[in-house]
Amino acid sequence: MTRSPRLLAAVAAPALAVVLALTVSGCDTRESGAAAVVGDRRISVAAVQQAYQDIVPLVGQDQQITQGQILNLLILEPYLTQAAASLGRGVSPADARLDMKAAGMDDPTKISYPGLEVWRANLANSALQTNRPANEIQTTYEGIGKQLKSVGVQVNPRYGAGLDYTDFSIVPEKPNWLATSATPTPTAAAPGEEPTPGATPSP
Repeated sequence: MTRSPRLLAAVAAPALAVVLALTVSGCDTRESGAAAVVGDRRISVAAVQQAYQDIVPLVGQDQQITQGQILNLLILEPYLTQAAASLGRGVSPADARLDMKAAGMDDPTKISYPGLEVWRANLANSALQTNRPANEIQTTYEGIGKQLKSVGVQVNPRYGAGLDYTDFSIVPEKPNWLATSATPTPTAAAPGEEPTPGATPSP
């Protein structure tokens, strides 16, 4: 099988005029084994891993595709494909398999369903950005961002802190040591010395 030179990138939507908040991260115990939950749709860790195993051999190890990028596209797939279809640029499963064949995959019928979803999302995203005015592209992504925010997206901390609705990237989890800092403990003034008003206490 010939590896495709194409780069499978996570969605990089244009900067949006409407600033949307970051999602709440983490999945509760009812969603054990979920990589993400989008409204009522659950994306399992197994689906992310399966898609990753399908896609990496197709695009090549040198592209350094991550499971986070795979999850990103699985989250966005229904929204991207629906938006592309509404513009007459729909990407069917058959279209995706034909593209995989052209990219060098020997038998695209053997691709897993999650792997097929990732490829469709990537093709749909490309269709949304090809030969369209910048303002129309921005409007499309703003609409997708609003849809995602309305249903809510939860991301397993294993993959990140949440989904940024402005550019649809999965935000890296912040290490605990960056999130907290020690509170300085005031020390007593030396004998005969008065504390300086407003001064920062010495540790």
